[in-house]
Amino acid sequence: MSGIAVIKNPAEFDDKIAQQIFESNYISRDLSWLQFNYRVLDQAKHIDRGVFDRLKFLSITSSNLDEFCTIRLGSLYNYVDFGKGRVDYSGLRETPYRTLLHTCIRKFVADQNEYYIKKLKPQFSANGFLIADYDVLTVEEVEKVNKYFSSTIYPMLTPMAFDNYHTFPVLKNHRLLFGVVTHVNGDTNNNKRVSFIQVPSNLSRFYEITRPDGMILFVPIESIIKNNIQQLFRNIEIKSVNIFRINRNGDFTLDESEDIESNFLEELRRKLQTRRTGRVVRLDLLEGGDPWMLRMLKIQWDIDEQNIITVPKEGLLDFTGLLQVINHKEFKDKRSQLRSAVNPISYPELGTRDLFEVLKERDILLHHPYNSMEPVLDLLEKAAEDPDVLSIKVTIYRVSKESRVTAALLRAAENGKHVSVLFEVKARLDEENNLREAKRLQKA
Repeated sequence: MSGIAVIKNPAEFDDKIAQQIFESNYISRDLSWLQFNYRVLDQAKHIDRGVFDRLKFLSITSSNLDEFCTIRLGSLYNYVDFGKGRVDYSGLRETPYRTLLHTCIRKFVADQNEYYIKKLKPQFSANGFLIADYDVLTVEEVEKVNKYFSSTIYPMLTPMAFDNYHTFPVLKNHRLLFGVVTHVNGDTNNNKRVSFIQVPSNLSRFYEITRPDGMILFVPIESIIKNNIQQLFRNIEIKSVNIFRINRNGDFTLDESEDIESNFLEELRRKLQTRRTGRVVRLDLLEGGDPWMLRMLKIQWDIDEQNIITVPKEGLLDFTGLLQVINHKEFKDKRSQLRSAVNPISYPELGTRDLFEVLKERDILLHHPYNSMEPVLDLLEKAAEDPDVLSIKVTIYRVSKESRVTAALLRAAENGKHVSVLFEVKARLDEENNLREAKRLQKA
């Protein structure tokens, strides 16, 4: 088996790279992953689905791509940045492979936005809503939006200057960001300066307005901030307002030598902190970015044109924000209704015999999602209270924040039972939650 469908047209790529991919006997893990995301995008293009379901799949492709860039692309940069050799299954070395991945990512983002602009946006009005910039708002609606900015958004924003007196700020991963290029009035040197603004994650992606005819307007928060941004820079001349978003490298390796065995959790926690300052691997910039600011970002983040993706003004930075539209209560009847729940099968004796008695006779294998996991939870909860149970031993990979598994184990420890847990705290992107749960279990 050779080649991979994500490279549909070899002419789009360097001839040597494309040829090597097509002649390889192996499929690249990362290119295969990107092709999978195209399958999700195909679901957004399914004309038999309603617009809300199609927007949902478009949103999923965005969150998928964020994770890919944070982990898989980030992992590649761990080799590129430190001069380490790496050969992909397709036979490509680290540098041409980096070029190939960035080319595929840029093409995917372009495909996302093209379909959103040409096929999905024209259907919004017929479905009772619009994603509306200021140019479609009435005078009264503009006044309402501006009041929302003054009362809710403005107090949450803090410009962070970068100049001779201020160091370059740490800008957060996966946040909407503003780069405001200014010139202070009276400055005879005519120096440009830049200040950055991070949009807090607890602010809604859109401000909602319902018109008398029932049409719901969703005004993007970046549009609201941009149209009111002078309030944050009083008596300062604004040269340009740039809106962008970044993905940082979130991949790391943990030295599992004996030296850190006694302090493993603390070492993992320290490594997690590096994600907040990891190198920038992708920059999505709304069309019309200031070249001066871009040059400065390239220097500060050690990036080049390969890392930068220009998003059309008619498009959207971060489609995951569409979930606010998709889940709006007014559109409940327009979304596809959930299918009736399929009750998972379980072991034959469920409800007729005590689980402990069955386990004395034989083992029971449960396979998620085909089998219900309720017997496992029941077993742990009963074991935690059973006076005849002396110890519980369990292996955990991931748990939810309000986990019945954790609750049962804590209860067992409180009841004096010996509880042993083999916890994979390094479960990818769930490390912080697992660390928190592991700490709770340790204290018990």
